[in-house]
Amino acid sequence: MSQEKLEEHRKKYETPVRKWQTLKSQGLIGKVCEDIIGISRSNYYRYKATLKQLTKGILPPTKKPKTLRKQTWGESEKQFVLRIRRENPTYGKNKIAVILMRDHNLNLSVSMVGRILKYLMEKGLIQKSLSAPKQKRKRRFKGHAKPWKYKLKSTKPGEMVQIDHITTTKNQTSGEHFQAWDPLSKFIYANVYSNATSTTAKRFLMELMDKAPFNLSSVQVDGGSEFMKEFEKACQELGIQLYVLPSKRPQYNGGVERGNSIFREEFYAKPNLLADSIGRLRAELSLAVSKYNSYRPHFNLDGMTPLDYIKLNYPLAA
Repeated sequence: MSQEKLEEHRKKYETPVRKWQTLKSQGLIGKVCEDIIGISRSNYYRYKATLKQLTKGILPPTKKPKTLRKQTWGESEKQFVLRIRRENPTYGKNKIAVILMRDHNLNLSVSMVGRILKYLMEKGLIQKSLSAPKQKRKRRFKGHAKPWKYKLKSTKPGEMVQIDHITTTKNQTSGEHFQAWDPLSKFIYANVYSNATSTTAKRFLMELMDKAPFNLSSVQVDGGSEFMKEFEKACQELGIQLYVLPSKRPQYNGGVERGNSIFREEFYAKPNLLADSIGRLRAELSLAVSKYNSYRPHFNLDGMTPLDYIKLNYPLAA
C-alpha cells in the first residue's frame, strides 16, 4: 500500500479532529465547534474513526460506484453529433437532440447527446461553447474573512456595518462610489474614487473609521474583488471582523443597497449637479452625506436623523 496515499488521507482528517478536540478541551459545546470548524458532530466522529483505521494501514472505502454506465451509442451517432456541433459551435445538447430527431429521424435523449458532447470535448474534437455557463470565480479571501450567517445582528452602532460599491456616471465623469451603512443608527458614510481596487477599499475603510461617530467592530461585504487582499488585510490589522455574504444574495446587504438608491436619486440624478471631475464630485458628495446624517429625517428612527439618534441613545459613542 502506498505510504503517500495514507499520508494524504491522514492530513485531510487529522486537522479538523485536532481542532475539535482542542475546542472541546476548552469547554465549548458541540454546536460552537461545528460553527468554528465547519464540520458536523457526526462528521467529527467519522473522521476520528477513519484516523484510527489509517493508523492500521487501512484506507477509507472508495466512493467510486461498483458498476459504471456503459457506452450505449455508436460511431454513427457520434458522427452526427460531431457534424452538427462543428457547424453550430454554440449549440448545446438540447438543440442538437431536437435537430437529430427533426432532420435525421434519430431519437437520442438529451442526456445521451450531452454524454457524446463530453466525450468529444475530452478527445479534443470540439471546444466548449462560448455561451456555456461560466465557472464560478473562486473567492480569494485569505482567512480573516468569515462567511456571513443569517442570525448575525447588530446590537450597537459599528457592528455589522454594510459596505458596498457602485459605478456612477455624472456629466461624463465616471466614478466608483463606496458606501457604508450602519444598520442600527442608519448612519451613512460615502465617498467617490477613480477606481475600485482593494487598495481603494482599504482607503475608504480608514476614512470610515475616522468619520464614523462610533467604533467600528465588524463589517459585511459581498464577494467583490475590491474587498479582498488589501481590504481584508486592513480589517485584520485593525481588529475589525469581516463577514462575506453568500453569492448572489444582495438582499442581505439591503440597507446599503437602499442607501445606494437614495444617493442615485437624491444626489447623482440632481439636474443642477454640475461637478465634472472626481474631485468636484467628492466635495459635493460630502455635503450630501452630511445632509443625510444631520438633516434628512428617518422614519425608522421616529423622525430623527442618524446623528440625533446616536447622540440620544449612545452618547458615549458620539
